[in-house]
Amino acid sequence: MLKIKTQKQRDLPDLWQIAFDDERRVVGGCLLYPALMSKCGVLAHTHFTNSDFRSVWSVMLEFHKQGGSWDFSSVESELARRGTSGPGAILERLSEGVVATAAAIERAAARVRQMSSRCRLLKELETLQTSLLDPANDFDQNLQSTRRTIESFAAEYEENHLNHILTRSNPGALSTGSRFLDEIAAFVQRFVILKRSELLVISLWIAHTWAFEASDATPYLAVTSAEMRSGKTRLLEILELLVRSPWRTGRVTPAVLARKAENDCPTLLLDEWDATARGNQEFTETLRGILNAGHRRNGKVSVCGPKNGGYQPHDFRVFCPKVIAGIGKLPATVADRSIQIRLKRKALGENVERFRTKLLLGEGNRLKAQLTAWVSAHLKNLKEAHPELPESLSDRQQDGAEPLLAIADAAGGDWPSRARAALLELYSSNNGAEESLGVSLLSDIRDIFWETEAHELSSRELVGALSKLDGRPWPSLDHSGPITPNVLARILAPFDIFPRNVRTGRLVVKGYKRACFSDGWYRYLTPLAPTVPGPTDATPLQPAKELTQVQPPKKAPEPGVAASNDVAFASGGHCSVVAVARTDEHAN
Repeated sequence: MLKIKTQKQRDLPDLWQIAFDDERRVVGGCLLYPALMSKCGVLAHTHFTNSDFRSVWSVMLEFHKQGGSWDFSSVESELARRGTSGPGAILERLSEGVVATAAAIERAAARVRQMSSRCRLLKELETLQTSLLDPANDFDQNLQSTRRTIESFAAEYEENHLNHILTRSNPGALSTGSRFLDEIAAFVQRFVILKRSELLVISLWIAHTWAFEASDATPYLAVTSAEMRSGKTRLLEILELLVRSPWRTGRVTPAVLARKAENDCPTLLLDEWDATARGNQEFTETLRGILNAGHRRNGKVSVCGPKNGGYQPHDFRVFCPKVIAGIGKLPATVADRSIQIRLKRKALGENVERFRTKLLLGEGNRLKAQLTAWVSAHLKNLKEAHPELPESLSDRQQDGAEPLLAIADAAGGDWPSRARAALLELYSSNNGAEESLGVSLLSDIRDIFWETEAHELSSRELVGALSKLDGRPWPSLDHSGPITPNVLARILAPFDIFPRNVRTGRLVVKGYKRACFSDGWYRYLTPLAPTVPGPTDATPLQPAKELTQVQPPKKAPEPGVAASNDVAFASGGHCSVVAVARTDEHAN
């Protein structure tokens, strides 16, 4: 296509020459007078189009972050160390004829930021133009893509502008992480009723969406409630104002979710999961697979799609922050990757402000500008951070807690201690609420053996005791009546626990020996708290420490000999008849 400039276009000033002059003025002025660096706001080396200017600015910015000053010699030495060719000649050209007044530098820096956005937008529009010129492409999709691109750049430019105003009026704003985290918590608390621990974690998670590239894993937020009108949608609306690249949606197909995550890496705010889960089972399982894979960096799903006249598999990267809201429980695998936020209806006497998006945009943009500025200044440290993780959390819970605790540690104040306490509280409640059927059964069987002081129980005795437990699933399992010996055997089989011959009076029947459960209790249950007075190193929130107090023996004790503790040898589903000594209050 032949491009012919009109007379009006030929009369326009050279855009790239203007950009070059402004960049030279900013870099040269700050090279001569380091104090002028504070007038440039948040200006990164990536804002410059000229490679020489980028190199010099990167060196001065590093000196500035370290709190030091510079001169020709120090900058030239650092450029030479980085392998820049001819650093002395570059610096001489930069410093010739520069008008280095504070007002001139500030205006030029603003134009450099604007030019950077202008260049990026031009590059995006060039791609869109190519797509529009192809008659095979759908026009409506091109139009929507153009609109999203322009809206995204407009929002980014507005945030950067607010960022510049913030840092110019308050140079110390970048270092007060604990203060603006408190502000975010106060903002959220105005519109929804939350527990203190939930409020703290949500505030950290909002900051996490802006520092997302520093993380290897992302904790999902599972926003659930027992009934409607409990504030789930309201919380998503609040998050939409504060998180990075929000995408709030209801029912979404797996194909859309995979492609959206790949192309935009949004912060997914998925509402009404319960309605989605009631739909087609295959659809639900596919969507769940995407949510499972997107928990860790490089998580991918493979989808087959049309390509080159046929269908070819394609891998989509689905790693992005996600909030999943709905009534009731999430699938176990999704819940295991999530921090539970359980909302309740507002009670009488509990008051919150009315939420009006239009009236809150300004305040939301201000908080986002603070987040952007703070994260930009701390991103490198967040990438290298190795926060101390609570030992009582599982491996997956530690993966989710790590990025949040890195932010809390960087923010300082009392946030590190408050964040750890909040995560311990929420994850501890998750462990009990999301316990699998098999683990629940192991726990209840342990209680039954402890209460009866038996060394073996027949299958009928065990299911009879289970069926009498109030508030447990066994009296009416799957709405089909009480648990049966066959169902009991089927649930215990994956733990390598199988029924075998036991003696009841003069009869030999099928049942279970207490020693056969030892390995399962040790591996899947939190050890029982000490019941005798005396010092202990463990608390209910530190099961890992308790586990170290009770180690499994290296080999099986001889038949008829009492073991030294409650952990008996079990291997491959076979066990000997072992009298296990009691260590609790029921011990003889």
